[in-house]
Amino acid sequence: MRRTRPLSLRARLVLASAYVLTAVLVAIEVPFALSVQGRAIEELQSVEVGYASLLAAQVSDPVARSVAPGADPRTDPALIADAVARVRAQLPAARVLVIDANRRVLNDTPEGIPAGTPIELAERPELASALRGEIASDERFSDTAGEDLLLVAVPIFNGPTAVGAVRISQTLAQVRRDVRGAWLGLAGVGVAALVIGLVLAWLLAAALARPVRRLEVVAARFGAGALDARAERAGPAEVAALAESFNRMADRVTANLNAQQDFVANASHQLRTPLTGLRLRLEAIEAEGGETGEQAAKAQAEVERLTRLVHDLLALARASSVETTGARMDLAEAADQAVDRWIAPAARGDRQVTAEAPEPVPVFADPGDVAHVLDNLIENALKYTPAGSRVTVRAATVGGRGTVTVTDDGPGIPAEDRERVFERFYRGTTGRAAAAGTGLGLAIVAQIAGRWGAEVRLAPVPDGERGTRVEVVFPDGFTGP
Repeated sequence: MRRTRPLSLRARLVLASAYVLTAVLVAIEVPFALSVQGRAIEELQSVEVGYASLLAAQVSDPVARSVAPGADPRTDPALIADAVARVRAQLPAARVLVIDANRRVLNDTPEGIPAGTPIELAERPELASALRGEIASDERFSDTAGEDLLLVAVPIFNGPTAVGAVRISQTLAQVRRDVRGAWLGLAGVGVAALVIGLVLAWLLAAALARPVRRLEVVAARFGAGALDARAERAGPAEVAALAESFNRMADRVTANLNAQQDFVANASHQLRTPLTGLRLRLEAIEAEGGETGEQAAKAQAEVERLTRLVHDLLALARASSVETTGARMDLAEAADQAVDRWIAPAARGDRQVTAEAPEPVPVFADPGDVAHVLDNLIENALKYTPAGSRVTVRAATVGGRGTVTVTDDGPGIPAEDRERVFERFYRGTTGRAAAAGTGLGLAIVAQIAGRWGAEVRLAPVPDGERGTRVEVVFPDGFTGP
Protein backbone atom coordinates (compact mmCIF):
# COMPACT_ATOMS: atom_id res chain seq x y z
CA MET A 1 0.00 0.00 0.00
CA ARG A 2 1.31 3.40 -0.96
CA ARG A 3 1.89 5.62 2.07
CA THR A 4 0.48 9.13 1.96
CA ARG A 5 3.00 11.84 2.55
CA PRO A 6 2.17 13.70 5.78
CA LEU A 7 1.28 17.39 5.60
CA SER A 8 3.96 19.91 6.48
CA LEU A 9 3.66 22.22 9.47
CA ARG A 10 3.10 25.18 7.14
CA ALA A 11 0.29 23.38 5.30
CA ARG A 12 -1.35 22.36 8.57
CA LEU A 13 -1.27 25.92 9.90
CA VAL A 14 -2.68 27.35 6.65
CA LEU A 15 -5.43 24.71 6.50
CA ALA A 16 -6.33 25.36 10.13
CA SER A 17 -6.48 29.10 9.42
CA ALA A 18 -8.62 28.48 6.33
CA TYR A 19 -11.02 26.37 8.37
CA VAL A 20 -11.32 28.99 11.13
CA LEU A 21 -11.67 31.89 8.68
CA THR A 22 -14.30 30.04 6.65
CA ALA A 23 -16.27 29.13 9.77
CA VAL A 24 -16.16 32.73 11.02
CA LEU A 25 -17.14 34.18 7.66
CA VAL A 26 -20.02 31.73 7.28
CA ALA A 27 -21.18 32.44 10.84
CA ILE A 28 -21.17 36.18 10.09
CA GLU A 29 -22.31 36.37 6.48
CA VAL A 30 -25.10 33.77 6.37
CA PRO A 31 -27.22 35.45 9.11
CA PHE A 32 -26.41 38.84 7.59
CA ALA A 33 -27.47 37.66 4.14
CA LEU A 34 -30.74 36.31 5.53
CA SER A 35 -31.21 39.59 7.37
CA VAL A 36 -30.70 41.50 4.11
CA GLN A 37 -33.38 39.40 2.43
CA GLY A 38 -35.83 39.84 5.29
CA ARG A 39 -35.20 43.56 5.47
CA ALA A 40 -35.73 43.99 1.72
CA ILE A 41 -39.11 42.27 1.94
CA GLU A 42 -40.04 44.26 5.03
CA GLU A 43 -39.17 47.52 3.24
CA LEU A 44 -41.33 46.58 0.25
CA GLN A 45 -44.14 45.62 2.62
CA SER A 46 -43.86 48.95 4.44
CA VAL A 47 -44.03 50.84 1.14
CA GLU A 48 -47.13 48.90 0.08
CA VAL A 49 -48.80 49.44 3.46
CA GLY A 50 -48.08 53.16 3.24
CA TYR A 51 -49.55 53.62 -0.23
CA ALA A 52 -52.47 51.30 0.53
CA SER A 53 -53.31 53.33 3.66
CA LEU A 54 -53.07 56.59 1.69
CA LEU A 55 -55.34 55.20 -1.03
CA ALA A 56 -57.82 53.91 1.56
CA ALA A 57 -58.09 57.38 3.06
CA GLN A 58 -58.59 58.99 -0.36
CA VAL A 59 -61.39 56.65 -1.48
CA SER A 60 -63.20 56.36 1.85
CA ASP A 61 -66.17 58.56 0.86
CA PRO A 62 -66.93 57.06 -2.59
CA VAL A 63 -66.59 53.53 -1.18
CA ALA A 64 -68.93 54.37 1.70
CA ARG A 65 -71.50 55.67 -0.83
CA SER A 66 -71.16 52.43 -2.83
CA VAL A 67 -72.33 50.32 0.11
CA ALA A 68 -75.35 52.52 0.92
CA PRO A 69 -78.69 50.69 0.51
CA GLY A 70 -79.70 50.60 -3.16
CA ALA A 71 -76.44 52.24 -4.32
CA ASP A 72 -74.70 51.29 -7.56
CA PRO A 73 -71.15 49.87 -6.92
CA ARG A 74 -69.94 51.87 -9.89
CA THR A 75 -70.78 55.12 -8.07
CA ASP A 76 -68.02 57.74 -8.38
CA PRO A 77 -65.73 55.47 -10.45
CA ALA A 78 -63.71 58.45 -11.63
CA LEU A 79 -62.74 59.47 -8.09
CA ILE A 80 -61.54 55.95 -7.26
CA ALA A 81 -59.73 55.58 -10.60
CA ASP A 82 -57.92 58.89 -10.14
CA ALA A 83 -56.75 57.93 -6.67
CA VAL A 84 -55.56 54.50 -7.91
CA ALA A 85 -53.73 56.15 -10.83
CA ARG A 86 -51.83 58.41 -8.45
CA VAL A 87 -50.70 55.38 -6.42
CA ARG A 88 -49.66 53.42 -9.51
CA ALA A 89 -47.64 56.39 -10.68
CA GLN A 90 -45.44 55.72 -7.65
CA LEU A 91 -45.70 51.92 -7.89
CA PRO A 92 -45.92 51.17 -11.64
CA ALA A 93 -45.33 47.44 -11.15
CA ALA A 94 -48.09 47.07 -8.54
CA ARG A 95 -51.58 45.70 -8.97
CA VAL A 96 -54.21 47.71 -7.04
CA LEU A 97 -57.58 46.20 -6.10
CA VAL A 98 -60.36 48.15 -4.36
CA ILE A 99 -63.47 46.32 -3.05
CA ASP A 100 -66.37 47.33 -0.84
CA ALA A 101 -67.77 45.58 2.21
CA ASN A 102 -70.09 43.54 -0.02
CA ARG A 103 -67.03 41.96 -1.77
CA ARG A 104 -67.81 43.83 -4.97
CA VAL A 105 -64.90 45.08 -7.09
CA LEU A 106 -64.78 48.86 -7.38
CA ASN A 107 -61.45 49.08 -9.25
CA ASP A 108 -58.86 46.56 -10.38
CA THR A 109 -55.80 47.90 -12.10
CA PRO A 110 -54.22 46.65 -14.33
CA GLU A 111 -55.97 43.24 -14.33
CA GLY A 112 -59.30 44.82 -15.12
CA ILE A 113 -61.86 42.70 -13.23
CA PRO A 114 -65.11 44.49 -14.08
CA ALA A 115 -66.51 46.81 -11.46
CA GLY A 116 -69.44 45.32 -9.54
CA THR A 117 -68.13 41.76 -9.84
CA PRO A 118 -68.29 39.97 -6.48
CA ILE A 119 -65.18 38.04 -5.56
CA GLU A 120 -64.58 35.01 -3.31
CA LEU A 121 -62.53 35.58 -0.18
CA ALA A 122 -61.66 31.91 0.52
CA GLU A 123 -58.46 32.16 -1.52
CA ARG A 124 -57.81 35.77 -0.50
CA PRO A 125 -57.46 35.67 3.30
CA GLU A 126 -55.75 39.07 3.37
CA LEU A 127 -58.90 40.72 1.98
CA ALA A 128 -61.09 38.90 4.51
CA SER A 129 -58.85 40.22 7.30
CA ALA A 130 -58.97 43.76 5.88
CA LEU A 131 -62.79 43.71 5.76
CA ARG A 132 -62.70 42.80 9.46
CA GLY A 133 -60.72 45.99 10.06
CA GLU A 134 -57.23 44.48 10.17
CA ILE A 135 -54.10 45.25 8.13
CA ALA A 136 -52.93 41.99 6.61
CA SER A 137 -50.07 40.81 4.38
CA ASP A 138 -49.21 37.56 2.69
CA GLU A 139 -46.69 35.90 0.34
CA ARG A 140 -47.92 33.31 -2.10
CA PHE A 141 -47.40 31.97 -5.59
CA SER A 142 -49.59 33.40 -8.30
CA ASP A 143 -50.59 31.14 -11.16
CA THR A 144 -51.49 34.22 -13.22
CA ALA A 145 -48.13 35.98 -12.72
CA GLY A 146 -46.16 32.74 -12.58
CA GLU A 147 -44.12 33.83 -9.55
CA ASP A 148 -44.35 34.75 -5.87
CA LEU A 149 -46.27 37.86 -4.83
CA LEU A 150 -46.19 40.10 -1.79
CA LEU A 151 -49.75 41.23 -0.97
CA VAL A 152 -50.84 43.92 1.50
CA ALA A 153 -54.51 44.61 2.34
CA VAL A 154 -55.68 47.67 4.29
CA PRO A 155 -59.24 48.31 5.47
CA ILE A 156 -61.20 51.37 4.25
CA PHE A 157 -62.96 52.97 7.20
CA ASN A 158 -65.94 55.26 7.25
CA GLY A 159 -65.90 56.24 10.87
CA PRO A 160 -65.43 53.10 12.95
CA THR A 161 -66.88 50.84 10.28
CA ALA A 162 -64.86 49.05 7.60
CA VAL A 163 -66.67 49.75 4.35
CA GLY A 164 -64.12 48.17 2.00
CA ALA A 165 -60.51 47.19 1.47
CA VAL A 166 -57.52 48.14 -0.66
CA ARG A 167 -55.03 45.49 -1.73
CA ILE A 168 -51.68 46.22 -3.35
CA SER A 169 -49.60 43.34 -4.71
CA GLN A 170 -46.18 43.18 -6.37
CA THR A 171 -43.96 40.36 -7.51
CA LEU A 172 -40.85 39.56 -5.45
CA ALA A 173 -38.65 39.09 -8.55
CA GLN A 174 -37.02 42.52 -8.36
CA VAL A 175 -36.55 42.25 -4.61
CA ARG A 176 -34.86 38.90 -5.01
CA ARG A 177 -32.65 40.21 -7.79
CA ASP A 178 -31.56 43.02 -5.48
CA VAL A 179 -31.02 40.51 -2.67
CA ARG A 180 -28.93 38.27 -4.94
CA GLY A 181 -26.83 41.27 -5.88
CA ALA A 182 -26.31 42.04 -2.21
CA TRP A 183 -25.41 38.39 -1.57
CA LEU A 184 -22.86 38.46 -4.38
CA GLY A 185 -21.37 41.59 -2.86
CA LEU A 186 -21.20 39.88 0.54
CA ALA A 187 -19.63 36.80 -1.07
CA GLY A 188 -17.02 38.98 -2.77
CA VAL A 189 -16.19 40.65 0.53
CA GLY A 190 -15.98 37.23 2.18
CA VAL A 191 -13.68 35.82 -0.52
CA ALA A 192 -11.46 38.88 -0.32
CA ALA A 193 -11.30 38.58 3.48
CA LEU A 194 -10.53 34.86 3.16
CA VAL A 195 -7.73 35.47 0.62
CA ILE A 196 -6.19 38.22 2.74
CA GLY A 197 -6.47 36.02 5.83
CA LEU A 198 -4.85 33.06 4.06
CA VAL A 199 -2.02 35.23 2.78
CA LEU A 200 -1.38 36.48 6.31
CA ALA A 201 -1.68 32.91 7.63
CA TRP A 202 0.79 31.72 4.98
CA LEU A 203 3.28 34.39 5.98
CA LEU A 204 2.83 33.58 9.67
CA ALA A 205 3.08 29.85 9.01
CA ALA A 206 6.22 30.38 6.94
CA ALA A 207 7.77 32.37 9.78
CA LEU A 208 6.89 29.60 12.24
CA ALA A 209 7.91 26.72 9.95
CA ARG A 210 11.21 28.25 8.78
CA PRO A 211 13.18 27.51 11.98
CA VAL A 212 11.62 24.02 12.12
CA ARG A 213 12.69 23.42 8.52
CA ARG A 214 16.22 24.61 9.30
CA LEU A 215 16.31 22.23 12.26
CA GLU A 216 15.11 19.41 10.00
CA VAL A 217 17.90 20.12 7.50
CA VAL A 218 20.51 20.16 10.27
CA ALA A 219 19.14 16.89 11.67
CA ALA A 220 19.28 15.29 8.20
CA ARG A 221 22.89 16.45 7.74
CA PHE A 222 23.81 15.10 11.17
CA GLY A 223 22.10 11.80 10.40
CA ALA A 224 24.00 11.59 7.09
CA GLY A 225 27.32 11.82 8.95
CA ALA A 226 28.03 15.56 9.19
CA LEU A 227 28.84 15.41 12.90
CA ASP A 228 29.72 19.11 12.99
CA ALA A 229 26.16 20.13 12.00
CA ARG A 230 24.50 22.26 14.67
CA ALA A 231 21.12 24.00 14.80
CA GLU A 232 20.71 27.76 15.05
CA ARG A 233 18.86 28.88 18.18
CA ALA A 234 16.16 30.98 16.48
CA GLY A 235 12.42 31.24 16.08
CA PRO A 236 9.76 30.81 18.79
CA ALA A 237 10.89 29.91 22.29
CA GLU A 238 9.77 26.28 21.91
CA VAL A 239 11.69 25.79 18.66
CA ALA A 240 14.75 27.55 20.05
CA ALA A 241 14.67 25.27 23.10
CA LEU A 242 14.36 22.26 20.78
CA ALA A 243 17.37 23.45 18.77
CA GLU A 244 19.40 23.83 21.96
CA SER A 245 18.40 20.31 23.08
CA PHE A 246 19.37 18.97 19.66
CA ASN A 247 22.78 20.64 19.86
CA ARG A 248 23.43 19.13 23.29
CA MET A 249 22.44 15.71 22.00
CA ALA A 250 24.62 16.16 18.90
CA ASP A 251 27.58 17.11 21.08
CA ARG A 252 27.18 13.96 23.19
CA VAL A 253 26.68 11.69 20.17
CA THR A 254 29.69 13.22 18.39
CA ALA A 255 31.87 12.79 21.46
CA ASN A 256 30.79 9.16 21.85
CA LEU A 257 31.33 8.35 18.18
CA ASN A 258 34.72 10.02 18.11
CA ALA A 259 35.73 8.12 21.22
CA GLN A 260 34.59 4.83 19.70
CA GLN A 261 36.33 5.49 16.39
CA ASP A 262 39.50 6.57 18.15
CA PHE A 263 39.43 3.44 20.31
CA VAL A 264 38.88 1.10 17.33
CA ALA A 265 41.48 2.85 15.20
CA ASN A 266 44.09 3.03 17.99
CA ALA A 267 43.47 -0.50 19.19
CA SER A 268 43.62 -1.92 15.67
CA HIS A 269 46.77 0.05 14.90
CA GLN A 270 48.48 -0.95 18.13
CA LEU A 271 47.60 -4.60 17.54
CA ARG A 272 49.49 -4.66 14.24
CA THR A 273 52.95 -4.60 15.82
CA PRO A 274 52.46 -7.47 18.30
CA LEU A 275 50.65 -9.48 15.65
CA THR A 276 53.58 -9.06 13.26
CA GLY A 277 55.98 -10.12 15.98
CA LEU A 278 53.79 -13.08 16.89
CA ARG A 279 53.65 -14.19 13.25
CA LEU A 280 57.46 -14.06 12.93
CA ARG A 281 57.92 -16.15 16.08
CA LEU A 282 55.35 -18.69 14.91
CA GLU A 283 57.08 -18.92 11.52
CA ALA A 284 60.37 -19.61 13.32
CA ILE A 285 58.77 -22.32 15.45
CA GLU A 286 57.06 -23.80 12.38
CA ALA A 287 60.42 -23.98 10.62
CA GLU A 288 61.73 -26.31 13.38
CA GLY A 289 59.22 -28.96 12.30
CA GLY A 290 57.74 -31.72 14.39
CA GLU A 291 54.52 -31.61 16.33
CA THR A 292 55.41 -28.19 17.73
CA GLY A 293 55.82 -26.87 14.19
CA GLU A 294 52.39 -28.22 13.24
CA GLN A 295 50.81 -26.48 16.18
CA ALA A 296 52.65 -23.29 15.28
CA ALA A 297 51.25 -23.50 11.73
CA LYS A 298 47.73 -23.80 13.11
CA ALA A 299 48.35 -20.88 15.45
CA GLN A 300 49.68 -18.87 12.53
CA ALA A 301 46.38 -19.42 10.65
CA GLU A 302 44.55 -17.96 13.62
CA VAL A 303 46.94 -15.02 13.67
CA GLU A 304 46.19 -14.45 9.96
CA ARG A 305 42.48 -14.45 10.78
CA LEU A 306 43.04 -11.98 13.60
CA THR A 307 45.12 -9.79 11.26
CA ARG A 308 42.30 -9.69 8.74
CA LEU A 309 39.90 -8.75 11.51
CA VAL A 310 42.18 -5.89 12.61
CA HIS A 311 42.49 -4.72 9.00
CA ASP A 312 38.68 -4.74 8.56
CA LEU A 313 38.16 -2.89 11.85
CA LEU A 314 40.54 -0.19 10.64
CA ALA A 315 38.64 0.01 7.35
CA LEU A 316 35.33 0.25 9.22
CA ALA A 317 36.68 3.03 11.44
CA ARG A 318 37.86 4.97 8.39
CA ALA A 319 34.47 4.39 6.72
CA SER A 320 32.74 5.96 9.72
CA SER A 321 34.83 9.12 9.39
CA VAL A 322 33.17 12.14 7.77
CA GLU A 323 36.38 13.86 6.72
CA THR A 324 36.07 13.12 3.00
CA THR A 325 35.81 15.26 -0.10
CA GLY A 326 33.54 14.25 -2.96
CA ALA A 327 33.71 15.14 -6.62
CA ARG A 328 32.03 14.37 -9.88
CA MET A 329 33.17 10.95 -11.05
CA ASP A 330 32.25 8.27 -13.55
CA LEU A 331 30.96 4.94 -12.20
CA ALA A 332 31.67 3.28 -15.53
CA GLU A 333 35.33 4.24 -15.35
CA ALA A 334 35.53 3.10 -11.71
CA ALA A 335 34.03 -0.29 -12.70
CA ASP A 336 36.61 -0.75 -15.51
CA GLN A 337 39.48 0.11 -13.17
CA ALA A 338 38.21 -2.27 -10.47
CA VAL A 339 37.97 -5.11 -12.99
CA ASP A 340 41.56 -4.40 -14.16
CA ARG A 341 42.77 -4.73 -10.57
CA TRP A 342 41.07 -8.09 -10.05
CA ILE A 343 41.58 -9.85 -13.40
CA ALA A 344 44.89 -11.39 -12.36
CA PRO A 345 43.83 -12.52 -8.82
CA ALA A 346 40.63 -14.00 -10.30
CA ALA A 347 42.58 -15.88 -12.99
CA ARG A 348 44.78 -17.50 -10.33
CA GLY A 349 41.62 -19.00 -8.84
CA ASP A 350 40.26 -20.07 -12.23
CA ARG A 351 37.59 -17.34 -12.20
CA GLN A 352 36.69 -14.49 -14.55
CA VAL A 353 35.93 -10.83 -13.83
CA THR A 354 34.36 -8.71 -16.57
CA ALA A 355 32.97 -5.17 -16.82
CA GLU A 356 29.83 -3.93 -18.58
CA ALA A 357 29.87 -0.14 -18.72
CA PRO A 358 28.72 1.02 -22.17
CA GLU A 359 28.38 4.73 -21.32
CA PRO A 360 29.44 7.25 -18.64
CA VAL A 361 27.50 7.17 -15.37
CA PRO A 362 28.13 10.46 -13.48
CA VAL A 363 27.71 10.49 -9.68
CA PHE A 364 28.98 12.59 -6.81
CA ALA A 365 31.28 10.65 -4.47
CA ASP A 366 34.87 10.09 -3.44
CA PRO A 367 36.66 7.94 -6.09
CA GLY A 368 38.67 6.20 -3.35
CA ASP A 369 35.48 5.27 -1.49
CA VAL A 370 33.86 3.91 -4.66
CA ALA A 371 37.01 1.89 -5.42
CA HIS A 372 36.94 0.47 -1.89
CA VAL A 373 33.27 -0.51 -2.30
CA LEU A 374 33.91 -2.25 -5.63
CA ASP A 375 37.01 -4.04 -4.33
CA ASN A 376 35.09 -5.42 -1.35
CA LEU A 377 32.17 -6.58 -3.49
CA ILE A 378 34.41 -8.24 -6.10
CA GLU A 379 36.56 -9.86 -3.40
CA ASN A 380 33.44 -11.24 -1.70
CA ALA A 381 32.12 -12.59 -4.99
CA LEU A 382 35.42 -14.32 -5.80
CA LYS A 383 35.73 -15.71 -2.27
CA TYR A 384 32.32 -17.37 -2.17
CA THR A 385 32.10 -18.74 -5.73
CA PRO A 386 33.63 -22.00 -6.98
CA ALA A 387 36.32 -22.32 -9.64
CA GLY A 388 35.08 -21.61 -13.15
CA SER A 389 32.67 -18.93 -11.94
CA ARG A 390 32.16 -15.54 -13.54
CA VAL A 391 31.82 -12.16 -11.79
CA THR A 392 30.31 -9.23 -13.73
CA VAL A 393 30.54 -5.57 -12.75
CA ARG A 394 27.94 -3.45 -14.52
CA ALA A 395 27.55 0.35 -14.30
CA ALA A 396 24.47 2.09 -15.72
CA THR A 397 21.95 4.86 -15.10
CA VAL A 398 18.64 3.34 -14.00
CA GLY A 399 15.68 5.65 -13.45
CA GLY A 400 17.97 8.69 -13.32
CA ARG A 401 20.12 7.11 -10.58
CA GLY A 402 23.70 5.94 -11.01
CA THR A 403 23.85 2.20 -10.28
CA VAL A 404 26.70 -0.29 -10.11
CA THR A 405 25.89 -4.01 -9.86
CA VAL A 406 28.25 -6.88 -8.97
CA THR A 407 26.81 -10.24 -10.08
CA ASP A 408 28.22 -13.74 -9.63
CA ASP A 409 26.96 -17.22 -10.58
CA GLY A 410 27.91 -18.86 -7.31
CA PRO A 411 25.66 -20.65 -4.79
CA GLY A 412 23.84 -17.45 -3.79
CA ILE A 413 22.67 -16.32 -0.38
CA PRO A 414 19.96 -18.35 1.41
CA ALA A 415 16.66 -16.58 1.97
CA GLU A 416 17.04 -16.72 5.76
CA ASP A 417 20.35 -14.80 5.55
CA ARG A 418 19.40 -12.06 3.05
CA GLU A 419 17.98 -9.70 5.69
CA ARG A 420 21.13 -9.82 7.85
CA VAL A 421 24.07 -9.94 5.45
CA PHE A 422 24.83 -6.24 5.97
CA GLU A 423 25.08 -6.62 9.75
CA ARG A 424 28.54 -6.43 11.28
CA PHE A 425 30.20 -9.81 11.95
CA TYR A 426 27.26 -11.73 10.46
CA ARG A 427 28.47 -14.36 7.99
CA GLY A 428 25.48 -16.61 7.42
CA THR A 429 25.32 -20.22 6.29
CA THR A 430 27.26 -19.74 3.04
CA GLY A 431 29.91 -17.57 4.67
CA ARG A 432 30.64 -20.04 7.46
CA ALA A 433 30.89 -22.93 5.00
CA ALA A 434 33.22 -21.08 2.62
CA ALA A 435 36.55 -19.33 3.10
CA ALA A 436 37.44 -17.73 6.40
CA GLY A 437 36.28 -14.15 6.87
CA THR A 438 35.40 -11.54 9.45
CA GLY A 439 31.82 -10.76 8.47
CA LEU A 440 32.63 -7.06 8.05
CA GLY A 441 32.98 -6.79 4.26
CA LEU A 442 29.38 -5.91 3.37
CA ALA A 443 29.00 -3.79 6.52
CA ILE A 444 31.97 -1.71 5.36
CA VAL A 445 30.43 -1.42 1.88
CA ALA A 446 27.12 -0.18 3.35
CA GLN A 447 28.91 2.27 5.66
CA ILE A 448 31.02 3.79 2.87
CA ALA A 449 28.14 3.99 0.37
CA GLY A 450 25.88 5.60 2.95
CA ARG A 451 28.28 8.52 3.28
CA TRP A 452 27.32 9.54 -0.26
CA GLY A 453 23.60 8.88 0.07
CA ALA A 454 23.89 5.59 -1.83
CA GLU A 455 21.82 2.52 -1.00
CA VAL A 456 23.30 -0.99 -0.99
CA ARG A 457 20.86 -3.86 -1.49
CA LEU A 458 20.58 -7.44 -2.64
CA ALA A 459 18.78 -7.55 -5.97
CA PRO A 460 16.68 -10.57 -6.97
CA VAL A 461 18.24 -13.08 -9.37
CA PRO A 462 16.16 -13.96 -12.47
CA ASP A 463 14.23 -17.22 -12.27
CA GLY A 464 16.27 -20.22 -13.32
CA GLU A 465 19.61 -18.60 -12.49
CA ARG A 466 21.92 -18.94 -9.50
CA GLY A 467 24.20 -16.49 -7.80
CA THR A 468 24.14 -13.17 -6.00
CA ARG A 469 23.49 -9.63 -7.24
CA VAL A 470 24.53 -6.69 -5.09
CA GLU A 471 23.42 -3.22 -6.22
CA VAL A 472 24.80 0.12 -5.11
CA VAL A 473 22.32 2.85 -6.09
CA PHE A 474 23.39 6.50 -5.81
CA PRO A 475 20.96 9.44 -5.32
CA ASP A 476 18.91 10.90 -8.18
CA GLY A 477 20.94 12.88 -10.65
CA PHE A 478 24.27 14.57 -10.08
CA THR A 479 24.19 16.50 -6.80
CA GLY A 480 27.71 17.80 -6.54
CA PRO A 481 28.66 21.33 -5.45
